[in-house]
Amino acid sequence: MSSNRDGFDIGIICALPLEARAVKAMLEEVNEEIGYGADNGGTGKTPADTNTYTIGKIGHHKVVLVHMSGMGKIPAAAAATNLKQSFGSIKLALLVGICGGAPGKGAESIMLGDVVVGKQVVHYDFGREHENGFQRKDNPEDRPSKQNSEIQSFIRKLEAGKGALEEKTYEHLAAMLESLSPEQIDDLQDNLYPPDCWHIHQNHKYCDGQRCKNCEEICDSALKSSCEELKCDQDALIRRGERKQKPNIHFGWVASGDKVIKSAAVRDKIAEKEGIIAFDMEAAGVWDYLPCILIKGVSDYADSHKNGRWQEYAAIAAAACAKAILEQWDRADKQHQQYQVKNQFNNHNSKIAYQADQANNYGTQHFTF
Repeated sequence: MSSNRDGFDIGIICALPLEARAVKAMLEEVNEEIGYGADNGGTGKTPADTNTYTIGKIGHHKVVLVHMSGMGKIPAAAAATNLKQSFGSIKLALLVGICGGAPGKGAESIMLGDVVVGKQVVHYDFGREHENGFQRKDNPEDRPSKQNSEIQSFIRKLEAGKGALEEKTYEHLAAMLESLSPEQIDDLQDNLYPPDCWHIHQNHKYCDGQRCKNCEEICDSALKSSCEELKCDQDALIRRGERKQKPNIHFGWVASGDKVIKSAAVRDKIAEKEGIIAFDMEAAGVWDYLPCILIKGVSDYADSHKNGRWQEYAAIAAAACAKAILEQWDRADKQHQQYQVKNQFNNHNSKIAYQADQANNYGTQHFTF
């Protein structure tokens, strides 16, 4: 792999180590030793860059994997800014990892392990707190900018060919799932509770003051306990269609903010008001700085019952989808390059023809009396 950092065209940004681990598994010719300046034959980052990188290849793309310093909008914005500073030739950034999903209803309902591709981002926690509640700032100048027309049209193309994208994603996913043990996969139960079924102690003797039992608030002990430990009502589970072996890919708007949503009521309120299908914590920080596509695996339902069981699978599903998307971008990028070469060739021929025509005209004008 050529070592000049100007040749890197794809950036992949991950907030969590498990997300970066899934992406790194896709890379070829991996190099972890990224220094400064002219280190490593020119791949060194700029002196002001505080990011940590892994570099490698996916297909013919030279890829920079960014390991964020933490979750949230500010670390994401810093990571995007530094990436742009050190690797100025980045044409596309992929924000890859896990998210909370708004389950929805019907044929388009979202299930754990599915993948979300963001079409637009909403800063759901950016606004003003009034006496009568929170009001999100929604003036045109407060909204995240739309991605450039090339990214928008590419996402529309992906959505139009969703079935083929799902097939390629599953192909990559199946190969990557070998990293999970059979026990981990067997433990993946897709449990969706109704909004009024809180993650609380079902017996008051376990909860000081009966706070949980009376649904006044969720006690600290309950927040740290599993559904099995709390004996959350299995009869209340929402029955859904049988889980498919292949994850579905959903295209839609994503809510992004610095709060972790762990309330089904809050989730549904935001989802219904804003037309949201998923929740993340980094997109709002990256969206305005780089041409970006958000690719997140659904690891929970953004409710009080969320846990970490699906995180590894969801991260791998997102990484598999990212690889499938890059294969599509691969073709689009090659077509664009071929178009540019053809254009340059045509322009060159046109220039020669124009110069010849000018010379002929000059000769005629010069010798005609």
